[in-house]
Amino acid sequence: MPRTIHHPWAAVQISFLVLAAIYFGRNQLSLIRFDRERIGISAFEGQVQVTGLYHYVNRSVFPASFSLGVPFPTDSEHPLPAEFHLSEVDDKGAFLKWIETRPYHSENVFRLWFWPSGERWIRLDYIQGTRVAEARYILRSTRKWGKPLQHGEYILRLGDGIELTSSNYPMAPNITGHPVSYSFSRNDFFPAEDWEFRWRVRPLQEALIKGRL
Repeated sequence: MPRTIHHPWAAVQISFLVLAAIYFGRNQLSLIRFDRERIGISAFEGQVQVTGLYHYVNRSVFPASFSLGVPFPTDSEHPLPAEFHLSEVDDKGAFLKWIETRPYHSENVFRLWFWPSGERWIRLDYIQGTRVAEARYILRSTRKWGKPLQHGEYILRLGDGIELTSSNYPMAPNITGHPVSYSFSRNDFFPAEDWEFRWRVRPLQEALIKGRL
């Protein structure tokens, strides 16, 4: 028959090991939460440059790990970025260290480790070519977490000679700065749509780009 454990600390240690086995490497049982993001996009003729800052926090009293993917909004007019950079930063966005990714089912994935109640800021940078004067940033992936973002900030900067023509999220302009920018923010944000925006090149700028002037 199974041996009874009489020492209370032995039971505590076993319980801790069982809970640790659950928390380490099992996303579906994790208490890691994605709760904030700050996104900056710069639009130019033929490409967009994206910088994303993402905040994750461990809501448990145990150390934990979590696997994440790096999705990109690709289609026939928006090819996969040739390269991207992933790093850990502080809450001001200052670099701390690089994060390695690995391919997994046509996606790049990485794993984060957390101390109890720990938090981490992750930065993603990429440049994506565009064959049309429009782009998309993925927001709906937030819904996979089952809870809204506590706060999200989004800013679009326009290169010289570029004018915004539409955005499916209303944005406030800042036309006095350089470059011209637009922004919006949301609290308790559970987006039903990705962020899509379009622009046009002013005729003079288009002529300069094509070498007619």
